[in-house]
Amino acid sequence: MSGIVFKVEGMKCGGCKSKIEGALKNMDSGIETLVNLEDKTVKVTFEDLSPLEIKKTIEEAGFNVTGMNAE
Repeated sequence: MSGIVFKVEGMKCGGCKSKIEGALKNMDSGIETLVNLEDKTVKVTFEDLSPLEIKKTIEEAGFNVTGMNAE
């Protein structure tokens, strides 16, 4: 499994967290997410997906990805 942390702007509440988690879970049943509203980060553990696909999904959910760091 691979892991990446996305810096995401626009997350403010539990609803934002749920929206991102739901969008990412729809991509792949094996994806794991950890959303941290305080740090404005989304940690994603995944297989067989590209980081750019994940970034696009977060952005399509209405948020702005400002950075990515592999773990």
